[in-house]
Amino acid sequence: MDFLIHVVFLLPLSVMTLNFGVTLMLRVGARSTFIEKDFALQPQVSVLLPCFNEGEHVFRTIESIVTSDYPHDRIEVIAVDDCSADDSFAWLQRAAQRWPNVKAYRNETNSGKHHTLSFALSESSGEILVCIDSDCIFDKRAIAELTACFGDERIGAVGGRVGINNTRQNILTQCQTLVYYYAFQIMKMSQNWTRNVTCISGCLFAIRRAHFEAIEAQVKQRNWFGIGVRDGEDRYMTHLLLLKGLKTYINISAQCWTPAPDNFRQLFMQQLRWRRSGLRDLFWTLRTFGMNVKVLHPLTMVNMLVPGTLTVLWPAMHLYAIATGWVAEHLLLALQVYFGLYVAFGCVFNYFVRRRNPEQRVNPLAVGMLGLWFVLDSFFITLAAICTFDVGDWGTRGTSQAKA
Repeated sequence: MDFLIHVVFLLPLSVMTLNFGVTLMLRVGARSTFIEKDFALQPQVSVLLPCFNEGEHVFRTIESIVTSDYPHDRIEVIAVDDCSADDSFAWLQRAAQRWPNVKAYRNETNSGKHHTLSFALSESSGEILVCIDSDCIFDKRAIAELTACFGDERIGAVGGRVGINNTRQNILTQCQTLVYYYAFQIMKMSQNWTRNVTCISGCLFAIRRAHFEAIEAQVKQRNWFGIGVRDGEDRYMTHLLLLKGLKTYINISAQCWTPAPDNFRQLFMQQLRWRRSGLRDLFWTLRTFGMNVKVLHPLTMVNMLVPGTLTVLWPAMHLYAIATGWVAEHLLLALQVYFGLYVAFGCVFNYFVRRRNPEQRVNPLAVGMLGLWFVLDSFFITLAAICTFDVGDWGTRGTSQAKA
């Protein structure tokens, strides 16, 4: 059993290494990993912007959209405030007064992001809908890059690359910079190869109007044993599209920037929300296993099942390791291994970005802390997520009542 514990503790690193190697080969050696883009496509675009407790930053988000390199008469912004406790709605109104293609609304009651998106959909007119987060800043080419990927009718949704704009703020933001960069530049590439991206980030999620309307009711009615679910709508929407036989894709040239949590409380809330979303999707995949096997690529099934299964397995191994005394004997070595490997990973990361994105460089020693965080995160956050599947809010922004 001692050997089994060692294997389980090393599995995440083994899976990450294997995924890195396979994905790198696909990115470098398989042209089919990248979609053929048609920039002559300029469909009417509606940007759906749900907002909650964002303050002045939402004005800058809207400004980055309306000043993008996309025909201004082909784009509109539908901004909806979900009963923020701060001055967010006032900033939406200011944006609507300044730009004629911006519309500002406010929910009657605090409803959550998924219902807010649904309301924004009802007020929109675009053929392509771009669902975003209210704290993102768009690259000028982001909208054009997203729409250029819809030449293939089988493409149901396209995502973009999310970067961190407060990289050097502290250790936490540096660690997250590496995680984000790896997720979009490396990990998603194997999923691009199959055109089965399993989760398009809600920061930048472009979808055909007809497909959004087809799944809207399912997204709004999502629940956990009868209790409504508010978070993780991006992963759920992506999965629904895949089950309909549609293709999903990440265009890493469609760039937006978001601030990473800069303190442990915000980081914990973010990771908890993501963990709930991933585990719910795992259990839903198992419940609808036959349908998934029938529709999805085998590699997609691996991507959906293996990480989630390891996530569930880790807390059980932690508890067993504590009960048997394995932790007392081997924990220090395990922490050293994870710390050392992540430092090495940080060095490789810096080498990779030094020419492409030098602003994303990090301190490798700071990144080593990510390895230590991973050991603790995989235990406590997984248990917290399993115990709070019926809880959902705006994550790092809290709830309307708590903010007030």
